[in-house]
Amino acid sequence: MKHVKRALLCGGIALAVASTASAETYRFSSWNAPTEPTTQANDQFIKDLEAATNGDITFQHFTGGAIMPPKSHLQGIGDGVAQIGQTTVGYTPSDLPINASIAGFGFIEPDPIAIGAAYADWIMHDPAAQAEWHGHNVIPMAGFSTPEYSLMCNTAEPVTELEHMKGLKVRAYGLIGALVTDLGGVPVGMPASEAYQALQTGALDCASLSANWLRDGNLQEVSNSTTLTRWTPAFNSPQMTINKDWWMGLTDEQRGIIFELAARTQARAHIMYAESASSALANALETGQTIEVEPADSLQNAVQAWIDNGVGDMIGIARDTYKIENPQAVFDSFEPYVTKWGALVDGLNDRNDEEELTKLLLDNMFNDLEPSSYGMN
Repeated sequence: MKHVKRALLCGGIALAVASTASAETYRFSSWNAPTEPTTQANDQFIKDLEAATNGDITFQHFTGGAIMPPKSHLQGIGDGVAQIGQTTVGYTPSDLPINASIAGFGFIEPDPIAIGAAYADWIMHDPAAQAEWHGHNVIPMAGFSTPEYSLMCNTAEPVTELEHMKGLKVRAYGLIGALVTDLGGVPVGMPASEAYQALQTGALDCASLSANWLRDGNLQEVSNSTTLTRWTPAFNSPQMTINKDWWMGLTDEQRGIIFELAARTQARAHIMYAESASSALANALETGQTIEVEPADSLQNAVQAWIDNGVGDMIGIARDTYKIENPQAVFDSFEPYVTKWGALVDGLNDRNDEEELTKLLLDNMFNDLEPSSYGMN
């Protein structure tokens, strides 16, 4: 997309193009709450897109799963229930096994910006990873990563020692669920939006989520303590998923604008997540939460041994659970992106500077995508 102007980098939106589509109001579905960082970033994307296209592309933003629940988003967006929306790989892993299989890399590279960018770069450039989305009539666009996962618990004492994990019912998916099992706990799979009630009723002892959920999901009301376990962030889902038929009906200029805005939206989501997690922890302290800076050695050492021993048999899970014939080939395709973005993010002057981070994403991920061909076959 070298021919697409870079005016958006300066913070103002200079591109305004004519649309061949009608003045229809389209639907953007975010299953998370309006206060959640990805939802807020998507909300600004919608406003920026309307301004950039002079009102030719207008969306109504449905949040909190108002038009479909989390697990229905992949099919619903592919069917055109919404033209753009959130799709969370962990909720439909059997439909996206290649994308689901690389979740363990967040234990290897837990920096949220680096691993989130690596995943976004991979799904927009790797043929196999991208084809998996296209098979559901959707286009993956940009990425994000939550902060590293903490344990928010309603137990009598904070969960810090390995022995504290025994028998605990913990909201956890995928490899975090496997880790919980190996540490002696009981993983319970449920959307993050259901954790409040489950903690309140005792169906859960702990929720493994990023710290921003203390406030964004009101979990500080139903938990007593938070341990900063720094387990893998949730990163292997796009920032947004786009209905392929709708995407193909846009002009090249409109698709170019979406690339520009998607990069900025990803940068905003990363920055907002970091700010949200930090302020949520501070707020929880003020309301009487016990915040453990880090687990005790017994728990930390057990987790590190689990990582060193193959990240909970990540290869075996990919082969046996996700039915991937050659998991190592998938991991080998993803690993260079992890290495690439670890180095790029280390070189940032200010990881919370929206302009610097947007430029980094554009220059190293989006600029070689052609609006005339990306997602068009």
